[in-house]
Amino acid sequence: MVILRRFAILLFAGLSLIFAACSDDDVDTSYSVIKDSQTPMNELDEWLMENYVIPYNIELRYRWEDNETSMDYILVPPKYENAKRMARILKYICFDSFDEVTGSSEFIRSYFPKQVDLVGNPGWNSNGGWMSQGSYTLGSSEGGYKINLWYVNHLSDVLYDENYMPTDSVIRDRTELNKVYFHTIIHEFGHVFHQKIPYTTEFNQITGTEYLGGMWSSTFLSETDPQIYALGFVTAYSSYSADEDFAEIFSTYVCSTKEEFQAILDKAGTKGKNAIESKLSLVKTYFAENWNLDIDALRDTVQKREANLDNVNFDVLN
Repeated sequence: MVILRRFAILLFAGLSLIFAACSDDDVDTSYSVIKDSQTPMNELDEWLMENYVIPYNIELRYRWEDNETSMDYILVPPKYENAKRMARILKYICFDSFDEVTGSSEFIRSYFPKQVDLVGNPGWNSNGGWMSQGSYTLGSSEGGYKINLWYVNHLSDVLYDENYMPTDSVIRDRTELNKVYFHTIIHEFGHVFHQKIPYTTEFNQITGTEYLGGMWSSTFLSETDPQIYALGFVTAYSSYSADEDFAEIFSTYVCSTKEEFQAILDKAGTKGKNAIESKLSLVKTYFAENWNLDIDALRDTVQKREANLDNVNFDVLN
């Protein structure tokens, strides 16, 4: 009882001191300990609002958010300048091309994924495969509502020739832009369409016995192995499944000049060429009949814009 009584007295004395101290201090009601989590809009945010959100209802995210990125890779955020370049060039080559061919911004607004997440580096895979240095991931889509676009910091890199002499920046090289970004973007966009309206089963039957599934990356000697084309595929990844084949034909055709696509056909031999042309014909018909989209016109428009890269300053938001 003595111990408890002493503890009560000490507790009462301590509380008395606390209340006395509090009563002597004035509370500064002009200051809040609650911090505003919103980041003030900068130049890029304002441009994205005017050029992505308002016309297309699309959000491009470039600030780092852990819950929006894959935990299977070591990833870094994009640099601000590269995010700005990616935003500009995505609109110029992709959105504006579809707008021009379809006559309005409604096509992209209705069908393009509503969220684009940018990541600075590629996702290096550990399975090796037909690339001796290992394969890497450049992008992915999630249920048709989101596209993850990686390796954005490559936009600041300088390309080198065979003698390791600097030649040009990535943003001026249409081949590199297609390889790293736009082939992936158009490919992932292609999946959105067939997930909404399936393509004809006739497509599956043309090279149905040749699809390799997970063996695609170890079957061919390289990404340009002639056997790829001879089997009736436009890329090695086309041989994974019919869905990937459909998306790869769409993307490869749109991102290639007439001469580049013809070169693929020339390498394919008679059997492979017939298979590729048959599938391409079905893809063209599918988009024309189901989406009122002329992919020949789309290809021409994309190539026209890519040929004009030198005349556009992607560092300026306008």
